[in-house]
Amino acid sequence: MQKLKDTHARELNRNNEQHQQEVSNLKRILDKAYRWFPSLKRFLNMERECLEYGFSEEQTDKLLHGQAVNYSGLLHSNEYRRNVLADNVTAQVIRDEKRNLFLEINQIPITQWFREQFGLSQSQTQKKGFRL
Repeated sequence: MQKLKDTHARELNRNNEQHQQEVSNLKRILDKAYRWFPSLKRFLNMERECLEYGFSEEQTDKLLHGQAVNYSGLLHSNEYRRNVLADNVTAQVIRDEKRNLFLEINQIPITQWFREQFGLSQSQTQKKGFRL
């Protein structure tokens, strides 16, 4: 019985070492890709954000290719932890002069669009501190 346990433990250790080696190789390749393609990290972050907002994979792909997407459905704000019904809005990812990516809804930055949908003013969103 002990021999079987030892064999199993060695096999688990070998598998773990192989897994760690694969992870290390993938991290090295990803770091190299980030150096060669500086925009890649921005695109991956924007993809994650679009999916978190509630866009489908297909819609996200179109957005990342610079296409405008007409959308009707729920959009989720992680900042406000709420959903809002978007009725026939146009979403688009815009690049600024520094090549940063921004998601806009009806040509309004999405954070501002959410603020408007939730009826919050700029001053209300800045009052997040504690009063003594």
